[in-house]
Amino acid sequence: MRFALFASLGFLSTACIVAACGSSSPATSSAGTGGEGAAGSASQASSSVASSVASTSSGAPDAGADVDNGAPSMNFPAPHPAPPQVVYLGGPVLEAPKLVPVFFANDDPTYEASLTDFVNKVGATPYWTTATSEYGVGAATAVAPIMLTETAPALLDDSTIQTWLQGKLDGNDPAWPPPDANTLYVLHYPAGTVVTLQSAMGPAQTCVGIGGYHSSTTLDTNHGSMEVPYAVIPRCANFGPLKGLDAVTGAESHELIEAATDPLPQDETAYGQVDDAHIFWELALGGGEVGDMCAQFPKAFTKFTDLPDYEVQRTWSNMSALAGHDPCVPALPGTVYFNAAPVLPDNIAFPGFGTMKGVKIAIGDSKTIDVDLFSDGDTGGPFDVQAFDFNQLMGQPANLELSLDRDSGYNGEILHLTISPQAKGEFGANIFVLMSGQGGGAPPNWWIGLVGS
Repeated sequence: MRFALFASLGFLSTACIVAACGSSSPATSSAGTGGEGAAGSASQASSSVASSVASTSSGAPDAGADVDNGAPSMNFPAPHPAPPQVVYLGGPVLEAPKLVPVFFANDDPTYEASLTDFVNKVGATPYWTTATSEYGVGAATAVAPIMLTETAPALLDDSTIQTWLQGKLDGNDPAWPPPDANTLYVLHYPAGTVVTLQSAMGPAQTCVGIGGYHSSTTLDTNHGSMEVPYAVIPRCANFGPLKGLDAVTGAESHELIEAATDPLPQDETAYGQVDDAHIFWELALGGGEVGDMCAQFPKAFTKFTDLPDYEVQRTWSNMSALAGHDPCVPALPGTVYFNAAPVLPDNIAFPGFGTMKGVKIAIGDSKTIDVDLFSDGDTGGPFDVQAFDFNQLMGQPANLELSLDRDSGYNGEILHLTISPQAKGEFGANIFVLMSGQGGGAPPNWWIGLVGS
């Protein structure tokens, strides 16, 4: 999907990078490649959880005589609702991606050198393998860059790019390696070039809401009407909190991984959509590809020791999510993942999108649901939870009144969220977000819920 930008409140800064939505607070220090998470065991639990278990064994403070608050647990992670899964829809993936970097004559040689180095290195790293292997994508290799003698125009549309790329490949231009089932053309546009495109979200423009995108184009019958994927990487001086080269490689890593796992998103979607029960996550985050599902989260962007010079985005892992670990991989080393998941008891009809899991509440009424707290290891103390109407995060008036009986807890405990809808949202439903953090300025983890009537 496209790598875009929106404004938000709460724990987030006012500018977020998204890939159709994205991180607002990328980590900028080198952080070494993490494994599958910091999963703990009962034997590894520290005295902080053990003390909490002991202190509450005689009865935790309760929201009411018949309300279950659970209890701190040393079994990690504690039971919680199933997370979203990015589903396979039958299209191809790039099993052995061959990256073809393309540069224009009016580009900055310093950027050309750095981005060529980035494309040469990224596909052979543990970062790449961790992000892509579960989706059937292998190591990526890069060919020598195409150094064009033509200059990039100041303004062009995606339709123009498609026609231009078709001309190069249909004409068998000798400077261009011919495409095969694994080829991805990576089109780097220099500073000063603006690309426009149409999408389901309306007109869009690079570096004003878009940090990059990927798509495909169809060649002529002499080339078997082959669908050929490409990625457009503009040169944004800043994008959200990322600046200079970091802004470019952050977007490029997102698009390379998405193009490998969903190379033909318009015609033969592969990993491009969330499971039906969780489509509202895709609507909130702006897309259902593996990059989109993490780009909005505050800890999505960082530098890893296997690629220390370049900012990259962590992307969604179905396996890690199902195991109760951080769904955005590679995991950040030395961290314990924790979150608060609302228990959504109802099926909500969402016109145009099918039936999803949510909670049914009539406008003006209220209902209280459980919120399961879980972590994949000892958090060293309680973590805090806040609830937000998604409209509020987007700078709009809130449609939901949200109230938690407690604002913190441990793995295994249960909070209670009272929801009072005041107005219908788009499509007659409202989205809310639970954010879990531990203070000290550390960015929070998110879980998304749906309210309908």
